[in-house]
This record gives sequence, structure tokens and C-alpha cells, in this order.
Amino acid sequence: MPVVVNEGVRIAYEASGQGRALILLHAWCGDRTWWTHAGYVDVLEREYRVLNVDLRGHGLSDKPHDPSDYSDEALIGDVLAVAGAESVERFAVWGLSFGGAIAWRVADAVPQRVPALITSGYWNPPSGGGGLRMDDPASMALFRRGLAGFIEELKKEEGENYEREFPPWAEEATLRGDAQALVAVDTRERKPLREPYGLPVPALLIAGELEDPDDEAASVAARLPNAASFRVAGVGHGGACAASALVLPAARAFLARW
Repeated sequence: MPVVVNEGVRIAYEASGQGRALILLHAWCGDRTWWTHAGYVDVLEREYRVLNVDLRGHGLSDKPHDPSDYSDEALIGDVLAVAGAESVERFAVWGLSFGGAIAWRVADAVPQRVPALITSGYWNPPSGGGGLRMDDPASMALFRRGLAGFIEELKKEEGENYEREFPPWAEEATLRGDAQALVAVDTRERKPLREPYGLPVPALLIAGELEDPDDEAASVAARLPNAASFRVAGVGHGGACAASALVLPAARAFLARW
């Protein structure tokens, strides 16, 4: 597996397919296998040069335990380092949840290099991409009881929807993680975007109906210069990230308009 080093941190990724470049960024507490197991890579690599990245703190990439190692600049730099290693000047970027927050920041940092942005489960750029919330049982379970505790609380929060939202391969990806690194990722300092609604890059914001009942993704898309939204009926956050069969037709049509 290819590895690139950015500021002393090793970033692992997979490369497949041919064509225009598309960088995939997974969610917090996941890894690049989300994209593979959910069926995205098999479809996308038929049309694109797919670069499927393990974000720092996840998967086979290095996992520092200091939150300062997860600055916006470092995470953006990791993505650009992967693009540089593959001699890619221009690339679309698609991020799931936390990966969507990073994808947005990459597009904001180098808009001339990013012809298209897609996010799944992330549509609120002023929020800074979330953070460890003291009132969120799942986040605090990770902090206090580790990955198994995090999964237990997530099952309580999702109830009967858990198995539909988080297939076995998704749970396995989480349990392979490094709890201290994941807490460091989630407690990192977030910097607000300078102009959160001024992003010039064409964007497609994907959200599940249950995670976004007021359709805020559509409202955010309407405020951006060149954006659209896609609502996934009947699913929440995990489901919106995993529902490749439902979102790929819309995403592929959007990417074809680069």
C-alpha cells in the first residue's frame, strides 16, 4: 500500500482506477474500508483515478495522541501530500462526516485545484466540523471507556436503527481504531472558515432525512454560489454515509459536470 509522509506523519492510501482524480475521505472512527465495503470504490474506479485515504489517526496511517497534531493545516496537508505523491494537480474530493469537514477545508484552501466537492453527512461549515461534546454520551464513552464503550452508547442512541445504519464492517472498522488517537482527533482545535458561504467550488451536500429533518443541507446549498443538495430518504447519519446505491447516481451525475 502506498504511504506518503507529511510533517513526519505517515499517511496510507489506496489508488485504483483511471481517469480524473477523486480523493475519498472517510468518517471519524472509521477508515478507508468504509468506501470499499459500502460499494463506492468498485463503481467509482471504473470512471476515476480513486485515491482512498486513511486520515491521520485512523486505519494504517500514523496515530499521534496529541490533539495539536490534528490541526486543519496538518489534515489539509495530508490530502495534498497524497495528491502530490500521485502527481495529481486537480482532483475532486468526497468526504463522509468528519471527512466531509476536511474535504470542505481542502476545497477552501486550494479552490483552484478542486473542481468538485461532495460531502455526505456534513453540511454545516460554520460549525468547524464538530468536536467532543460533554453532553454527548457516545463521545464521552469513547473518552472514558474506549472503543467498546463508544459502540455500546452508539447502539443505545441509534436503537433499532443501529444495524441498518452501521453494518458489521463499519463496527469492525471502529473497533480496529486507537481510542487515544480518536479522542485526540475529536478534541483538536477547529478554526472557523473565513467565508463559510463563499466557497466557489461546485458542491453536492448529501444528508439523510433522519439526521437532517429540517433539510438544512438544502438551505446551506442555496447560500453557496454553485451547490446542490441530495436528501437520502429514511436514513440517518450512518445510513447516509453507507447508502452507496442511493447516492452514487446523483454523485456520478454531479461529478460528470466538472
